[in-house]
This record gives sequence, C-alpha cells and structure tokens, in this order.
Amino acid sequence: MSDDGRTSGVRPSGPPGGFDDPDPPAATGLTGLRQRLGTPSGSTAPRPLRTRRRADLSTLASLVLALPWFVFSLTVVGMVGLGIGALVGNTTVVPILCMVLWLASGVLIFYRPVEVAVARFFLRARRPTPSERERLEHAWIEVSQSAGRDGGKYQLFIEDSDALNAYAASGHIVTVTRKTLEAMPHHHLAAVLAHELGHHLGGHPWSNLLAYWYSVPARLLTRILRLVLRVVVTLFSMLFAVVARMPGLASFVAKVITWSLLLFVLFFVTVLMWAAVQSGQTWAPPTVALIVLTPLILPWLARRSEYRADRIAANLGYGHALIEVFEDWLRQGMDDDRRTFVLRARLFSTHPALAARIKRLDAYLRKNA
Repeated sequence: MSDDGRTSGVRPSGPPGGFDDPDPPAATGLTGLRQRLGTPSGSTAPRPLRTRRRADLSTLASLVLALPWFVFSLTVVGMVGLGIGALVGNTTVVPILCMVLWLASGVLIFYRPVEVAVARFFLRARRPTPSERERLEHAWIEVSQSAGRDGGKYQLFIEDSDALNAYAASGHIVTVTRKTLEAMPHHHLAAVLAHELGHHLGGHPWSNLLAYWYSVPARLLTRILRLVLRVVVTLFSMLFAVVARMPGLASFVAKVITWSLLLFVLFFVTVLMWAAVQSGQTWAPPTVALIVLTPLILPWLARRSEYRADRIAANLGYGHALIEVFEDWLRQGMDDDRRTFVLRARLFSTHPALAARIKRLDAYLRKNA
C-alpha cells in the first residue's frame, strides 16, 4: 500500500496462464478456487459490483503534470540522437528515429513479460510458493469476484520483506510482502488486496509508471547537472578554505555559492516571465508556476489516489476490515514517525496519515450505509 527478496528454495510458481508455468490442476488453480469459493462470504460480506477500469481525476492530473518532463525528455533524446547522427553522418533521420523508438518503448512496459521482469528485477518480487499461492489466490479471487473482474488477468507476486505492506504496479501486478501474507487473517488480507485492486481500477499504477518512464532521460540529465553543480561548489569551497586556511569556511562558502546560483536562476526566470507578459504571452507565468509547484502537487494527487482506493475497497464490502487493518497498524506504531515530520516531509508524503484514512473511510461508510 506504499511505494517501493530473494527467491526461496522452492521453485517459484505463478498464476495460471503465466509465462513460465504450465496450467495447474483445476483443484489448485484459479478455476478450482472459483469453484470452491462460489459467492464470496464471510465477515466482510462484499457485495457484487461491476467495477470497470478507468482513469480517475488524480490519474489524469498526474499525466498532465508529467507533460513538461515528457517534453524535456523528448528534447534530451533528440539531442542524443543528434549527437549519434553527427557521428554516423546523418543528422536528420537518426534523431527522428531515436525519438520514435523512445516513444514506442512506452508500450513495452505493459507487455506481460516486461511486467514480470519489472516485478522481479526492479521491485525485487518473486512468484509465490505453492502454499503462498493458495492463500493469496483465495483472497484475490474473492476480491476480484466482488468487483466483477477476472482475477486471472493480474500477476500476483511476493516481496521477501518483514514489513506489512502491499502495492500495485505496472498494468497488472499486485505484490504483497511475505510478512503480510503470513500475519494477516483472511478478511484483512482481502481488504488490503481490495485496496490494491482499487489502485488498478483507478489507473494509478500504469499512469505512474508511464509518467516515470517518459521522464527518465530528463531526470538523468538533471541528475548529471546537479552532480556537476555539486562538484563545482565543492571545488570552489575547498579553494577558498585552503586560501584562507580556515577549514570552517568551506561550508559557509558552499552555502553562499549555492544560494547565489539559486537567486540568479530565480532572477533570470522572473525577467523571462516579465518579458513574456510584456510581449503578450500571458500563458507563460502560470505554466512556469505549475511546473515549479509540480513536486508539491504530485504527492497531493498520490494521497488522493490512496483515499480513492480506500473508497473502492469499501464499495466492494471491505471498508470495516480495512479500518481494522489501519487501526492495527497504528497500534504497531507504523505511523509514529509522522509525529516528527516537519512541514516539508508532510507536503512531500505520498500517503496520508493512517488516522486521517480511518476518519475519512469511517465517514464514507456512515454516509453510504
């Protein structure tokens, strides 16, 4: 249920229809589970819904806010293509080809084998063992039936971690930690999985992955520029410190140089915005302000997506069980660190406080009782 395992000694096995596993026997596969489960029942009493998959407002807003990074990345790829073209003697076709290939590469991240590779190598997740798979699929099929979805279309993974956590990724990946699977009772595990299904139904995982993928070239260039700036600041501060024979001067000089550069950039951008307004381009200042505020807006949208996934879980009949999960996590001190958060940490947090989620979810359940 938040962002960010070694393979066990048992051979990993995935859901039926996986890419490296044969179809399991009906008694142990998804079909067998559907036959044994029938209509979901239990304390959660999920009510059947036909929940279609669609992009919600936070998903669309995140994609819009990612456009500046996308344009920046496209420019970087074009510049790299131009350099390659200069080497091979073709500065027209090669840059265009590089940009087209980069644009097309975004489709690959939704190709099932690529999704599996992302889960295994980037998320450090593995296929469930047979015993883990039985319990995980039991809860997952119950949840997916409640939503009127085909649970077999999703890839189930385990992260070898002692943390209580679960997350949705890419287009069809649902991952829970080993601790979550071992420690949670069935109705709590189902509630957590309903929340992750809510993320998939809202389009949150694929939009986040797509936005991140198309921002990688720009982020790499930004990281390189920051590294160069850090090296320059360090060299200047060391030089001044050696000249003055005052080691304590290094930190002061570094701060002066850093703030001077930041103020220069701010002054330069302000002058550009004033010139844009004077020339009739009134769209420029709001656009720049939006880009500057994007690092604050994106975490706020991420917090909204968590609330929405909670509501979807409640609509599927798992609201009270999810509240029990949050209350249990509070008792275990999982939110204690938030008490020491400064304002900056709160603004950039991608998950709301557990107490706030409990309050909103309880109010939602009362309103829709």
